[in-house]
Amino acid sequence: MLRWIVFIALYIMLGYYSLQAIKTASRFPWVYYSFMALGLLVLGNFIYQFTFGDNDGSVLNRPRSYAFGFLIAMLTFEIITIIFLFSEDIFRLISAGIQKVFGSSTEFSLPARRRFLSMMAMGIAAIPFSALLYGMYRGKYNFQVLTYDLEFEDLPDAFHNYQITQISDIHSGSFDNRKKINMQSILSTSRKVM
Repeated sequence: MLRWIVFIALYIMLGYYSLQAIKTASRFPWVYYSFMALGLLVLGNFIYQFTFGDNDGSVLNRPRSYAFGFLIAMLTFEIITIIFLFSEDIFRLISAGIQKVFGSSTEFSLPARRRFLSMMAMGIAAIPFSALLYGMYRGKYNFQVLTYDLEFEDLPDAFHNYQITQISDIHSGSFDNRKKINMQSILSTSRKVM
């Protein structure tokens, strides 16, 4: 139970900190509320799937794998956004300290966040976020069979028409559609590369 409390507190802190970029970039309150609702929905689904969800004996069944994928996508977006915000906050603190020491005002006030930096942070964070979502839905069945014909002048005759096959990067735990991993469907998507 304690690990859930620590995890939820950390997740909410990351979400709140990254929300600052959204508040700076957008002036519409429905955008903030949508981000908060999405974050809470992803968190609630993750907690539900890993505590009360249907357990069929596998570690990551289909609902759990999607819940985990959504959580990773959301955390990736938040962490990348926070890296930009944190670097800006260090600059803001230094700027405010210099202003207090060398300025005419005796008040310590932080400069406002830069809208451009917040938008850039969210734009860069959206790239891995969307790539993770694409990979969860479409990319995991985007098989490619690449065929290369190699010619060597000094190759012995015993290797004439010799075929080498390499299979790589199989994430078999994420497959949830047996028809899409049928060998015929994989071979039908093949393309020849020379």
